[in-house]
Amino acid sequence: MANIHTAQLNSSVLEHQCHPLQLVAELTSASFCHEYLVYEHENEWAIGINKRLQLTVNHRSEVCDFEGKVAQVNPHHLCQYIHRATQTLSGEDWRLFGRADFEFSRFAHDLPQQECQHPLLELFVAETELRVTTTHVIVRTFESSLLTQIQAIITRVSCLPAPLPLQGKPCSQQDIVDGLEVKHHYQQAVDLAVNEIKTNQYKKVILSRPAILPFNLDITKSFINGRMNNTPARSFMLKLNNVQAFGFSPETVLEVDERGTLSTQPLAGTRLLPQDKTDAARLKNELLNDPKEIAEHAASVKLAIEELEQVCDPSSVHVSEFMTVSERGSVQHLASRVKGQLATDKSAWDAFRVLFPSITASGIPKREAIAAIARFEKQPRKLYSGSVFITDRNGFFDAALVLRAGYKTGSVSMLQAGAGIISLSNPQREWEETCEKMACVLDHLVLEPAYTLNQSSLVSEEVA
Repeated sequence: MANIHTAQLNSSVLEHQCHPLQLVAELTSASFCHEYLVYEHENEWAIGINKRLQLTVNHRSEVCDFEGKVAQVNPHHLCQYIHRATQTLSGEDWRLFGRADFEFSRFAHDLPQQECQHPLLELFVAETELRVTTTHVIVRTFESSLLTQIQAIITRVSCLPAPLPLQGKPCSQQDIVDGLEVKHHYQQAVDLAVNEIKTNQYKKVILSRPAILPFNLDITKSFINGRMNNTPARSFMLKLNNVQAFGFSPETVLEVDERGTLSTQPLAGTRLLPQDKTDAARLKNELLNDPKEIAEHAASVKLAIEELEQVCDPSSVHVSEFMTVSERGSVQHLASRVKGQLATDKSAWDAFRVLFPSITASGIPKREAIAAIARFEKQPRKLYSGSVFITDRNGFFDAALVLRAGYKTGSVSMLQAGAGIISLSNPQREWEETCEKMACVLDHLVLEPAYTLNQSSLVSEEVA
């Protein structure tokens, strides 16, 4: 059994009068914070700082568990194995922070994996766990000296003015590295996918395209500025191994509460959400009456029902919301919610295996769509359209879909966006949709202090 409590756990509840985003930024920038995962869920920012215990899964379906033991696991049984591993954790109140790359889904669908240097999935128990609300910080840490440091950060941040959204846009689609080549390849891929759909190889596929940025991102400031300009279902920020990322998830892959009530939230069908209310209303009406968007959404909801029936009491599965319009930053989506009661012989990890990746980030049927994505997209998606999540011993599991995000690996900063392709799709319109979605992040980026973008060229400035 992996013992979490080999050292004394120090707990405290600290009051604060800070802007939560600013406090989260300062806590994750502290000298004691080497790695972290931030997950915003219902007005609470959960922060896991540094890894005490971890579990990883690599591309060979090898699991390194919380005790450091490595086992070769049948790909079809990975999620059940992970569930059993989490049940060996000692203590009654543990919380796990995790992320899964899009390619992790290939195991469940019996698709081959490419060589990969980093884990496709990782879970960890944090050395220090924080839960930041609008008025309090709940601290649980194995490092007793950190309580004083955290209190000092709260005191300092409470004296700072609240952050304000930054004005201006640091770059546009025209600044994307090799933008014309990316556009040509994407529209060509859409055209080919439409032909495959018309020959009944699959019904729908979500094709994405990257946007390599000609500068380095300031991840923390981009997260703060983007969050103030977005209305996500969930938000996240992380620094794990050599990868940094932040995002404003428009939907959840999976939500399970302590009573076993399960839900998923497919979003499919998109229009721009301009600031002008008249234009926004016109586009909303257009969205609600567009045959292509309605067909795409209805197919996604149908598959969500079928997936929940695999892990829930079938009689409990129902659509609690259907085809409402959800506003997410610079775009608006058709949104539905499907709910059910988890079957007594199933766990949240069984549900994750079935629901991941999200229908709205893969396609229908999933196996054929995931295979098509690998053919059409030049590089593995990695965290894009994967998931960031938190889960605990009581069965709670909350998994965000990683979209509307920024990524930084080494000196490379990038964004990525996609669109759902069906037989009625038009390559130019699908490209425009990726631009509209990407604007949720692109329009609010903050560059590292050493860089500014001037007339589409990178200018290095002298740093004092």
